[in-house]
Amino acid sequence: MPEIRGGFHSFPEAVQFFRRKVNVPSAQWDDLLHAEHASGFMVAGVTRMAVLDDIRTAVDAAIADGETLEDFRKRFRQIVAKHGWPGGAGGDSEAGFNWRTKVIYHTNLRTAYMAGRWEKLKTFPYLRYQHNTQKNPREDHKAWDGKIIPTNDPWWQTHYPPNGWGCRCSVTGVSEARLRTLGGRPDAAPGTGAGEPPPEWAYHVGTGARSMAAAESFGQKVMTLPEAWRTAVLEDAQRRQVDWMQDWQQLVDSLNHQIQSNSVRATGSAQPVGFLTSGETAGLAQAGVAVSNALIVAGDDTIIHVLRSSKLGEREELRALFVEQAKAIPRWRSEGQFVSLLDMTQRHPKLLVVRKLADGRYMRMVIALDDARKYNRSRLIVNAVDTVELSTLDALRRLPVIDGSWE
Repeated sequence: MPEIRGGFHSFPEAVQFFRRKVNVPSAQWDDLLHAEHASGFMVAGVTRMAVLDDIRTAVDAAIADGETLEDFRKRFRQIVAKHGWPGGAGGDSEAGFNWRTKVIYHTNLRTAYMAGRWEKLKTFPYLRYQHNTQKNPREDHKAWDGKIIPTNDPWWQTHYPPNGWGCRCSVTGVSEARLRTLGGRPDAAPGTGAGEPPPEWAYHVGTGARSMAAAESFGQKVMTLPEAWRTAVLEDAQRRQVDWMQDWQQLVDSLNHQIQSNSVRATGSAQPVGFLTSGETAGLAQAGVAVSNALIVAGDDTIIHVLRSSKLGEREELRALFVEQAKAIPRWRSEGQFVSLLDMTQRHPKLLVVRKLADGRYMRMVIALDDARKYNRSRLIVNAVDTVELSTLDALRRLPVIDGSWE
């Protein structure tokens, strides 16, 4: 990817990657590492959410609308003037300011660009590394230029660009037919020189955007934040309904369609549904229930079980209700249209998230807290949705409320 001198030519996948992120306060640049950046937006040293939100808006304008580095710097100066951030914007010098804004601008644009491109590139059997010449090229990156390596080669997991601060390298897709015209054989994956890529850049920004392991790591990181920061992140997550929640809706629709066509089969995949709320984490802590992860996840096997449960029988109207409510979980969680209960009657505590439906019935989502599950061949510790079902108010009122309140 050449240096961005004019406007950034955006595309939907790049915008979606950036808008998947939750705002995260940070003390230093490595508070988030590797694919955790696919879930969290941070600017080193920014601890106030209002400042972070304004910087995020400025970055979003660059990615979505093609605003230039100079446009970004104008916005950044306004943010500094509005919030007061002496020293944090690059020190007192103009050179420091220019360096800091360039790093923020280019890092976010390049990672969004390459993550977005991956959605297209992953369909090719081979990828060709493309080094883009600059004033001070990295010798290893130059040596990788033109190498055609199978897309599924592990080498890409640590060498998919960008491969360092200021790296402008890119990748192009190569088909089988194109490979034949170029000689017919892919290259062997190169070795790695000392420090290239730097450890903080040795990850695949494309696969990280859809990685459940990375999402698990981010959910764990959120729970280790200072209490005030953790509360701010969880409240931002509920308010924002980050874009990966649209993937949840698409998964529910897809599995429902497969059920109706009698072609459904669980593959062991999973999808984030959302995060615990700050009220839920506080209520769990007060009850003495420790959770290590803020992420809520549902496996495709759970969704299939819910939608074709024998309890539904042939009542298609009830199945349609479950589909509608399952897809709406992120929205009604965001809008506070629920009551969270704690069930301590079983060996492992469970969270029950309850919503009153328009017809007066109650639907509950049962979540196993800090549960070990195997998704996509990886064993993860997450808050896993066990089921979604109808329930009576009398049965629900026997359990203590830890977030929200009954009408």
